[in-house]
Amino acid sequence: MSLHIEMIPAAEAEMKRAYRRDRLASIAVSLTCCFLGGLALYLTVKLFEISEPAMLQPYVAPPVEKPPVPRPVVKDLSARQSSPSPNLAPNILVSVNTGAVVMPAVDIPTDNDLFGQGLSIGEGIGTGTLGDGIGTGPGGLGTEEAGGSTMEGSFYDLKQTASGAPTGMNPDTCKKILQEFVTTGWSKSFLSKYYMAPTKLYTSCFYMPVSKAAEAPYAYKVEDKVKPSMWVAIYRGRVVAPKSGRFRFVGYGDDALVVRFNGKNVFDYGWEHITSGKMMGGQPGNRAELKDDKGEPRKFYKYTKAGHDWNESAGGMCSGDVFTVEAGKSYPVEVLISEIPGGKFGFVLLIEDVDSPPTQKDATGSPIFQLFRTNFAEPNVDELYKNMKEPLPGERSEVPYDKDSLIWQSV
Repeated sequence: MSLHIEMIPAAEAEMKRAYRRDRLASIAVSLTCCFLGGLALYLTVKLFEISEPAMLQPYVAPPVEKPPVPRPVVKDLSARQSSPSPNLAPNILVSVNTGAVVMPAVDIPTDNDLFGQGLSIGEGIGTGTLGDGIGTGPGGLGTEEAGGSTMEGSFYDLKQTASGAPTGMNPDTCKKILQEFVTTGWSKSFLSKYYMAPTKLYTSCFYMPVSKAAEAPYAYKVEDKVKPSMWVAIYRGRVVAPKSGRFRFVGYGDDALVVRFNGKNVFDYGWEHITSGKMMGGQPGNRAELKDDKGEPRKFYKYTKAGHDWNESAGGMCSGDVFTVEAGKSYPVEVLISEIPGGKFGFVLLIEDVDSPPTQKDATGSPIFQLFRTNFAEPNVDELYKNMKEPLPGERSEVPYDKDSLIWQSV
């Protein structure tokens, strides 16, 4: 016998209502989840979205009428100056990228301005540019302004030790010491036992008209410690050859002027000839014995305004040995200037371009050589005499030189 159970109508109706409620709830929950998921995805995308960088709009200034600017010219230190005027100023190269540039005014020094402080010879190229020029001061031995295209000078008193004690020096012994110094390599330690002035001087050319030996102690600020005799000044530096070719120094020094170029003595002439130890002043026989490194007699040049002592007693400016250089290459240079017994003093160092002989001549017929210089400085004899501490009354010397002299830039 089988048992059949039937649902009463009320229960069946309640079951159907529960089914519909559950189904509607499921649909509602599903829709809610979809909405929330979509909202979360939307917010995530917006939160991590990378904004495109803002674009800067450059400001373009309205065109302004500007005065015309002269085309800049580059001055090559290895070339001769194009004008013989002593009032020289450096040319400036300007790089123009975005329109016209207005250059500020440049003050060009006059002859009087060129002799500022210190020496009669220019300060040279200071801190990479042409310096303040030549200044007023004690003489043609240099200024205290370091740097730039100059050579450094040191002053020694051979009459006293480094501590200031007397050495018993006399002129003959002094000449022997200088002779040993220049023939054994110009060692810096050689003179270290003698008194050295604390002041260093810097010069760009060597030109001092006839004066008194006291000008050197004045220039090095030791006039209260050093008597004007048996002293020596040594200048050292490196210079860049302005062109390839053969050159030789021409000059004179009272009492001594010696030049060592690239490790070789190439010039030695003055009242005293240091290498041989012989006196040249007033001794034409000794001068006739002088030979260059090729065995050829030395050449001498007299000038109208050089003065009796330099023309007659010394025989004039003397030639040195020929040496060869390559353009752009640097060479060590050392210059010795000395006064031995005291009294008159002075020096001039010129240079001859052997491959391009000078075309200018003095009234005597002697060629006018270039001034050996490391920048655009030009000595002015009038200013030199004006600024001497102890000028020689009635005596004057003035050796001419080519105003377009090459620049042997110091590095």
